[in-house]
Amino acid sequence: MLAASIASVSSFVWAEMQVLEDDYLSGVSGQSGITLDLETKTTVAELAYFDDGNAIAFQGIRLGGAAGVDDYAEFRLEADILADGALAIAYKSNNQARLEIEDIRFVDTIGSTPGATDLSIGGLYLDFEIDGSTEVRADTSKYIIDTVFSLSNGRLGYRTNGNELFLDGLSIDYSAPGATLDFNINTGAIEYTAANVDLELKADAVRLSTNSANHGVSNDFDSGALLPSYGSLWSKLSMSQAFQLVAGGRYGVAGMSLDAQATITSWDLAWGDDTDWAGAGYWFGALQGQGSIALSNLTIDVVADSDAGIDPLNDYGVGLALGFDELRASMFFNAVVLGETKTNIDAYRADNALPIKSLGGLGVNLLLASGVYDGVSRDNRLLLQAGGNADAGYQGLRIDTQLSIVSPNNESNFIYIDDGRGLMLSGFEAFVDGDITLDVTRQGVLGSTQFYDGLRIGFEDVEFGYKSEGFRMAQTSGNGASLANEDLQTSYAIPGVSGGVLGLGFYPGYEGRLNGQITIGAGGREGVDGLTVNADINVADGLMTVYRETDGDGVWLAGLNYDKHLRDMFVDVTAQGLKIYESESWSRLDVTDLRIGDKVSGASFGRVVMETYELGSERVFAAGGAGAVCVGASGIDSGTCSTNGGRWSDRGSEGMTVSSVRHFAQSVEAESKRNRFTWEIGRSGEGTAAVANDTGRQLVFDNFTTNDGDGLTDTYGFRTDQSIDLAGAYVLKRSDGADSKGVVGNKGDIKVVNGDGTYRYVNRADMTASDWDNLPAGMAVRTRTHFKELDFESVNLVHPTGGESTLLFGLKAQNFDVTSDITMTPLD
Repeated sequence: MLAASIASVSSFVWAEMQVLEDDYLSGVSGQSGITLDLETKTTVAELAYFDDGNAIAFQGIRLGGAAGVDDYAEFRLEADILADGALAIAYKSNNQARLEIEDIRFVDTIGSTPGATDLSIGGLYLDFEIDGSTEVRADTSKYIIDTVFSLSNGRLGYRTNGNELFLDGLSIDYSAPGATLDFNINTGAIEYTAANVDLELKADAVRLSTNSANHGVSNDFDSGALLPSYGSLWSKLSMSQAFQLVAGGRYGVAGMSLDAQATITSWDLAWGDDTDWAGAGYWFGALQGQGSIALSNLTIDVVADSDAGIDPLNDYGVGLALGFDELRASMFFNAVVLGETKTNIDAYRADNALPIKSLGGLGVNLLLASGVYDGVSRDNRLLLQAGGNADAGYQGLRIDTQLSIVSPNNESNFIYIDDGRGLMLSGFEAFVDGDITLDVTRQGVLGSTQFYDGLRIGFEDVEFGYKSEGFRMAQTSGNGASLANEDLQTSYAIPGVSGGVLGLGFYPGYEGRLNGQITIGAGGREGVDGLTVNADINVADGLMTVYRETDGDGVWLAGLNYDKHLRDMFVDVTAQGLKIYESESWSRLDVTDLRIGDKVSGASFGRVVMETYELGSERVFAAGGAGAVCVGASGIDSGTCSTNGGRWSDRGSEGMTVSSVRHFAQSVEAESKRNRFTWEIGRSGEGTAAVANDTGRQLVFDNFTTNDGDGLTDTYGFRTDQSIDLAGAYVLKRSDGADSKGVVGNKGDIKVVNGDGTYRYVNRADMTASDWDNLPAGMAVRTRTHFKELDFESVNLVHPTGGESTLLFGLKAQNFDVTSDITMTPLD
């Protein structure tokens, strides 16, 4: 594709040539072929694609040298006709070239002159040196194309309103031998097939510049200092691919439609923090991936807004409309590594026996297609429009987003493999419907909006929802596909993963309306690389499923409203794992009804409100779970553990451990930052659809804070260490006789899995070492919670008419240290 881009832009050079002067011909030689040396500084005012009267226009196109607007790009082209009749073209750049698009706009007239602040998607540029070759030969009705090239000294950037995000030190190695290109006269399709594609991408750093004069140079012009970096990127991919392109879109008579297929035989990708390619620094990545992608009827149109009666999407402005009928994606990675060096990653890829810090295997299967979610029809449509956030400036990207994930027969699911045992989140369905904006922004207030340095992702009335039918667990191997045939189990919140950008864990179901922004800036807290996150998120009219049984009953947080604010949250990859440090964060979770039983008519425990305010809290996600532990007693090995009345459990080398330190700070009432828990019951309209908050009796635990026991310093905080594994579960039979599957056993017998996947019940006294190694799969969670002092300023009773009275003043909990082991398993 890059070679094609170079050839396309070279056509601009030929278009400008009228006479070949002698001094120009001196650079052309030909005996058995032709060698052509090119120096070009080419500009094109506008290149537009029209579709039913509207167009997407690429304006301010330039191909020249990367050193500046007056610099020339220098290329050497060598063309030969080979003995077999193939046309061979070798191409090489002699300096760093730049291909740049100043603005991408939507227009309705050729050559229209845009205003200085007419809405634009923004600008793109690619700096590169290239060295490659392409051979084209005819074979009956098709062409056979061999392409190999290396792109080096590269830089790929996206710019809005004078700010830019770019991949620095970019290199790409690409090979696609034996690809075919066919113009099918029967179907009218352009058909491309590449059976063997190898692609490796490296970026030394992903950088952010908020200097409008910088234009992608890796050192800031003003200060001379190296620009902050998000870290390094690496991806190595082998696959086969094919696509079929035909005329005609989804709207009107013009447009185009694309079908595409890919089979991925190998994929490794990773993000590095303070790294180099010689082994320094640490990486977070996914290795040894395999999978497939099939896209059906992707249509591309340029359409007007709904007011013009052309575009059925309910939005404004001309845009590039992308829609597809179906997208099937299946991907599984054998190892998800965290806190590893590139040297160890490379060694592991060469020899799977090498120990590595792995969370385990991770897989995803998705079917995106039109469907019905809670009685509402959903489609897969994207409308790309010029202009992001209205206050950010005239450049930016707005995406009117409609996405639908369906799973009528468990086509969509997530799989996690830990030391040979598997967990599947089964029957996953989801939708997204609303406007998402993208801008590259700098710190400051514009209009009425506070912006931060980084890539800003905005959400404007984005309706969303997801749900699953439950979990499936079993011993497994490979990519865990066999889990789809396991019995469905109860859904429950996955522990240990709370504290993301929204501050919430992953739950069996969640829906609501999302507004706000997440800005991802460059630079972490440790070293020079990493991420800085500033966010303001609001979820309104939400419903969260905390626990759901297969019969539909569960625990529901209904009428949920949630606010979360993050200031300077730093993300780094270290030797310990993924480290997240929150300089300041505050949130408010307001649940109108904590409901038990039926989703709609279940009994209400009343209203609950949880408000938190934290300074300097930290969380570390590390590869590896609890390892070998003694459950129910103490002991350093199986013998001592058994003697002390416990049960020895070796949970393997994979899994995940989440360690958090939370510092609850003194309330700042003027800014609505506080630590407070409120339970309200007996409200006006309780049990009806017209429940009125703040009309019932409230129990309030107000202004809780952490300290080191002296009431002054807070270095210890509220600590939780949680290890999560898929491990053998200790399942006892609840009654004598046959269970729900007809397997007979006595009350208190232990469930043991046979080699063929069936199971039996064994009396504890008769258990062998092999039996203990073949317990059924379960999710095992070991949690240690400890703090020095948790202070409550007061515990208050609040009556809607009688006012507030203090029940307790100065409540303290000190020197708390509790360890628990919980294993979640299916019920017989």
